[in-house]
Amino acid sequence: MTDAVFRDLVAAAARPYRPCGRYAWHFARGKLGGDPVFRHLMRHPVLPAGGRLLDLGCGQGVLMALLRAAAERHAAGGWPPGWPAPPTGLACQGVELAARRVRTARTALGAASVRQGDIRDVPLPASDAIVILDVLLYLNREEQAAVLARCAEALAPGGILLLREADAEGGLPFQATRWAERLACAARGRPRQPLTYRPAREWAELLAKPGFAVATRPMSEGTPFANTLFIARRVS
Repeated sequence: MTDAVFRDLVAAAARPYRPCGRYAWHFARGKLGGDPVFRHLMRHPVLPAGGRLLDLGCGQGVLMALLRAAAERHAAGGWPPGWPAPPTGLACQGVELAARRVRTARTALGAASVRQGDIRDVPLPASDAIVILDVLLYLNREEQAAVLARCAEALAPGGILLLREADAEGGLPFQATRWAERLACAARGRPRQPLTYRPAREWAELLAKPGFAVATRPMSEGTPFANTLFIARRVS
């Protein structure tokens, strides 16, 4: 995927956030353009072509905005030859706890795009894909395991869970990740927010318990952080 085309996709995905104010628009552009996980999902066909996708802890919904922009570009005939086709038949819905982010997502993507709720207890409908990006660190160890078990129950055999978390054995890049998150929590007015990290190997073991087959990929390219993407497929 060329840089120019990806920049166009990011710009198209961020455009619906303009009515939400400058912060929401700039955040969408910065997050989609600077976080390597979004480019990865465009370059590699890990998401199913259709079905239901749940984005748990979706924030203002930027992943759903990117998937929508990619599907629209593909439908218009502007998808470059040789690229894997984007998932054009996914029905996407987010779940987000923070009311302000829910309002932003609904303004940008539609009233039905995001449900306000806590991923620890909100009902999870039967799904073909579930995405959790940088969210489980806010839960304690028992809650993390319980959420992953609930995801396994919501996914049919063959369904996919994409989880991204920091690797607590990532050395100095992990320390950078941890301090950056501390600063982000302080900026949100929650400087004492408990954070629970695990080594990547432990995340993989935790995912295997409810019946996932797990592949891992480093997901920090272009950043100073120590993040890992876990591609977990429900097999039992």
